[in-house]
Amino acid sequence: MPLKRSIQQALGVLRTLPGRLFLLSAGLLIVIFALQVTAGLPPIVDLFRKVVRLAFLVSVVWLFGRAFLRGQRQWLWAVRRKLILSYVFFGVFPVALIVVFVLVAGLFLYMNTATYLFQTGYQNIVDDVALVAETAAVEIGQNPSAAAEVLARKYSSRQSMYPAMSLAAIRRVSGNTFESVAAGPWRHLPAPVSIPDWLLNRPGGFKGTLALVTSGTADERLLIRAVVPNADGLEFVVVDLPVDSDVISRLNDSTGARIESVTFTSLARTATPLVGTADVVPAKKSTPSPAESGSLIGFSRTIAIMDFIDWSTGVPGRAPIVLDAPVGQLYDRMASAQSGGAQLLDAANLKLALLVLAGLFLVIQVSAFIGGVALARRITSAVHFLFYGTARIGQGDFTHRIPIGGNDQLGDLAGSFNNMSASIEHLRHVERDKLRLDEELQIARRIQRSLLPSAVPQVPGLCIADLCEPAMEVGGDYYDFFPLGPRQLGVLVADVSGKGTSAALYMAELKGLMLALSRRHRSPRALLVELNDLLADHLDNRSFITMTYAVIDLDAGTLTCARAGHTPLLVCREGASRVVVPDGMVLGLRLPGAAERFGEILKEHTQPIQPGDVIVLYTDGITEAMNMEGDLFGDTALSRVVSAHCDLDAAGVRERVLRDVRAFVGEAEPHDDMTMVVLKVQDAA
Repeated sequence: MPLKRSIQQALGVLRTLPGRLFLLSAGLLIVIFALQVTAGLPPIVDLFRKVVRLAFLVSVVWLFGRAFLRGQRQWLWAVRRKLILSYVFFGVFPVALIVVFVLVAGLFLYMNTATYLFQTGYQNIVDDVALVAETAAVEIGQNPSAAAEVLARKYSSRQSMYPAMSLAAIRRVSGNTFESVAAGPWRHLPAPVSIPDWLLNRPGGFKGTLALVTSGTADERLLIRAVVPNADGLEFVVVDLPVDSDVISRLNDSTGARIESVTFTSLARTATPLVGTADVVPAKKSTPSPAESGSLIGFSRTIAIMDFIDWSTGVPGRAPIVLDAPVGQLYDRMASAQSGGAQLLDAANLKLALLVLAGLFLVIQVSAFIGGVALARRITSAVHFLFYGTARIGQGDFTHRIPIGGNDQLGDLAGSFNNMSASIEHLRHVERDKLRLDEELQIARRIQRSLLPSAVPQVPGLCIADLCEPAMEVGGDYYDFFPLGPRQLGVLVADVSGKGTSAALYMAELKGLMLALSRRHRSPRALLVELNDLLADHLDNRSFITMTYAVIDLDAGTLTCARAGHTPLLVCREGASRVVVPDGMVLGLRLPGAAERFGEILKEHTQPIQPGDVIVLYTDGITEAMNMEGDLFGDTALSRVVSAHCDLDAAGVRERVLRDVRAFVGEAEPHDDMTMVVLKVQDAA
C-alpha cells in the first residue's frame, strides 16, 4: 500500500505544469543527445538544445520547490531526519564554504599569476626593443653619417624575430627643424619626422607603450616604442614594434597568455593620429589546444592593466587588457621554467591528482554521513518515550512517568521529565500569580501616569521645570500644579507611603481632594488641615502621606507654604540658598488625637520673593540618593548645587541637580523615587 500510494503521488505530480515541462524537456534532451552522438548538431539545433536544457533545469527546480513546500512538515516531523539535516548543515555546508573559499583564493592567485607572467613577458619585449634603440644610438653617435646603414643592419638582425619592427633616426637641426632617416616596413604608421616637446629634454629617452590607430582603418592596437637620444641630445633613435599577431603569438608561447581585447581610457580619446578612438580592440584568437579547451571555467581569462603614453602630449593613461590564459597552459609554462625543464607533474597529471583527492574526500564525507545516520537512529529510539510522555502531559495526566532506559544523558533527560511533570501544577499556580501581579502593576502604572501633569503650566513671570523618575515600575511620589489666578499658582509635592496599586489609588484620591480644596483655600495651612481630616478616615493604619504645598503670588510678590512632614524647601536668592522648614507632621495618621495634634503642630510660612529667586520643592529620593559606599547625597550638596547655578533658568537648575545626583550615585541601583519641581521668578512686580 505505501508503494502504491507513492506511485500515485508521483503520477499526480507529473500531471502538473512543472511535471509536464519536465517530461517534455527530458524527452527532447534524450533525442538531441542521440542526434549529437550519431550525426552531430548544426548551430541552430545547438541553440535549441541550450533552450531545452534551461527549460529542464527550471522544471527540476520547480518540482523540487513544490515537493519541499508540500512535504517539509511531514519530512521534518521525525527527529531522525532533523538530525540528518543538521549534519548536512554542520558537516556539508562548512565544507562547501571552504571549497568556495579555496576556489576564490585560487582565482585571485590565478589572476595575479597570469597578469604577472604576461607583464613580465611583455616587459622583456619592451626591454628588447629599447636595447635595439640604445645600441643603434651608440653606433650612430660614433658615425652620424652612417645612420641609414646602422638602422638597416639593426632591422636585418631582428627581422626574423620581429618582422614589423621599424626604426628611424631623427636629428634636430635647429629649433623645431628635424632631419630623419628610416628603416623597416613602417606599415603601422608613417615614420616620425620630429620629437614632441615633452621628450626633447627628458634624460634617458622613453620606452613604453602607445595606443595605436592606423589612420583611415579600424586597426587599433598597442604599440611598443623606444626613443633613445645620443650623448649630445641632438640625435634620437626611434624603434617601433606594433603588438600584432606575431608579437601576440610570441607572448603566448613565452607566457601562456594571449591578448584578446584592449580598452583605452578617456585619456586616449584625442585628435592625434597615433592615439585611438575605439573602445575595444578585438584580438585574433586561434583554435584552442586540447589543454586549453579542458581548462576550468573561470580560470581561463583575466585582466591586466597596461600603462600607455599619449605621444603628442606625454599624458599617461591606463588600458585594461583581456587575456586568454588557460590555467593548464600557465602551469606548463611555469613548470617548464624549472632547472633543466624537468616537471614534477604536468597539467594533465595535476588534474588527475586533484580528481583523486576529490574522490577520497567524497568517500570520507559519505562515510561520515552513514555514521551520523546510524547514530541518529540510536538516539531517536529513546525520543519516542519522551514524545509519548509529553502527549500524556498535554492531556492533563501529570501522574504519567516514562521509563529510564540507561545512565546516559537520555536517561537523565527521562528523570528530569518525571520531575518536571510533578512540579508543573505548582508552576502553573506561580504563573497565574505572576500574571495577576503584572496586570496589577500595569494598572497602577496607567493610573500614576494619568495623575501626573502632562505639561507644566504657563504662568507669566514664572519659569517652571519638573522631574519625576520612579525607582520601580510604579512609584509613590506625586506632584501637581493648581492655577489659582492669572499670576497665582499652587504647587504640591507629596510622597505616598508604599508602592504598587495601593500607592497609585491613594494618589488618585489625593489628586481629587486637592482639586476641590485648592479652589476653597488660599492658605496652605488651612488646606492641609482639612485634607488631613478627610484622609484620616480613608487611609489604613500602615499608610500615610508627606506633603509640601506652596502658593506663589506674583502680584503680591510672596511665597506661602506649609509642610506636612515632608522634606524642606530651598529658596535661592543671589547665589545664597535658604532652607525653609515650617513645622508639621505627616497626613492621614489614624491614631487617637492625631487630628488635633496635626493642627497644633502645622505652621504656615510666608516670605517675599523677587525676580531671580529660585524655589525648589523635592522628595527624599533626591537628598537620600545613595552611592556604592552607602553615602547619601544630602541637603547640603543639593543647596550647594542650586546656589552655584541659580543664574540659570528652571530647566538648567534641574539638569545640573540631576547630573550631580547621577554622578554621585554612579553604578548604584536607585532605591527611591526622585521627584523635584524647580520654579524661578522672572517678574514678581
